[in-house]
Parts: sequence; structure tokens; C-alpha cells
Amino acid sequence: MLRACALLLAPVILASVGAQAQGTGTVGSPVIKPGASISLAAGAAFEDDEEGYAHRVDYRRAVSDDWRLSAIVFFNDRGGDYRYRRIALEAMHQFAESDTGWNSAIQVRGRLPDGNDGPGRVRVAWLNRWRPEQGPELRLIGLASREFGDGRDEGFALETRGEATWKVAPDTRLGAQVFNRYNTTTDFGSFNTQRHSVGGVIKGGLTDRLSYRLNALAGVSDAAADFELRLRLRLTL
Repeated sequence: MLRACALLLAPVILASVGAQAQGTGTVGSPVIKPGASISLAAGAAFEDDEEGYAHRVDYRRAVSDDWRLSAIVFFNDRGGDYRYRRIALEAMHQFAESDTGWNSAIQVRGRLPDGNDGPGRVRVAWLNRWRPEQGPELRLIGLASREFGDGRDEGFALETRGEATWKVAPDTRLGAQVFNRYNTTTDFGSFNTQRHSVGGVIKGGLTDRLSYRLNALAGVSDAAADFELRLRLRLTL
């Protein structure tokens, strides 16, 4: 019932809110699953009278038990102007694995500058998941990125993301998330010039091959969007 309500309401809300800094990011898992998958994601954020939406398509393929390669295409729509933003390539290596303990991976993503969406960027992420037999599943991600090319920002941009979820049904988890963007190492600024958001998440399986994730975030700093909604559907191929 929970997942049905969430999926019915999500398209309505996504179609009705505007965005200043909309995103499609999530608190991903370090666990590499065999085979390939494709994901469709949409995000929207409410901020004053500005409108905008973000969309992305991910293709992921495990090339071994502990390596996965991905290609990600990003789009956005601001003021009715739907456009391609960029493409990114990604590699992830899982180096810690446990059914009921700690899983961890290092992920490297590269974006080449193409004159369409600013400078290039390389991002390194450290993904962690703890799933005990009892209690919540915990996820924590640390990210550092560096831009290059014309128009680049100096220093390293730093982020953290966290999630705690509880199993509320055989194929459904419910919990809380936090997203923190600390600006760059050359100018961290104050709490209110950084982007900090907290909110809730519901996720689970719809079929053996199709899963979903819906998260709603509220900004707790001035630079963060007042409200964000992100929906992702993942199909195992």
C-alpha cells in the first residue's frame, strides 16, 4: 500500500513544482549486482518562482564480481527549455563484501567538457553500507570532485550523504536521508552558503526486475532548495 501511494503521488508532484537547484542524486549502494540494468530518474525542487526539472538515464553493467561500469546521460528543463546537459562515465570497485555486515566500494566518475554544461569534472566517491540482521540498514557516502577546463572552480568540492532505512514490508524499506554539500576547499563559506537538506525515503521492489526509490528533501540552509522530490525506477536487464 505504501509503495502504491508513493508512486501514484510522485508524478503529480513532480509535474507541479519548480526548481532552482534540482537534482537526481541518491544515497547509492556499494554492492555490485551481476548483469546489467537501466535506470530512469527525475527530480524537481521548489524555490520561489523558478521552474526546472532534472532527468537522467543510467546504464550499468557488472563486468566482474567486484567491478561495474556505467554511462549516465543528464537532461534538464528550465522555463520550458528541455535540453541535454552532459554525459558521464563511471567505474566502481567493491572491495568489502558481507551479507550482514560492512560493504564498501570506491567509485570514480568523469565528465568531459563539451561546451554545453560547463567545465569537465572528476569525482571520487567512497560508498559504505551496513546491513545487520536486526535494526536499520545504514549508508554513508563521502564525495570529492575537481573541475578542469575553462570556467572551472578552484579547489575540491566536498559532499557527504547518509541514509538509515527500516524494513516495513517484505519488499519495502522506509527511512531518512541527509545530503550535505560543503562548497570547495578554497571557500567553504558558512552553513547557510552551503547546501544541506534532510528528508525521507521509501524504496523497494515492484517486480523481480523492477524497483523504485522516492525521496523528499527539505532544505535546512539558505542555499539549499526549499523542497526537492526525486523518483528513480530501475530495471534489471
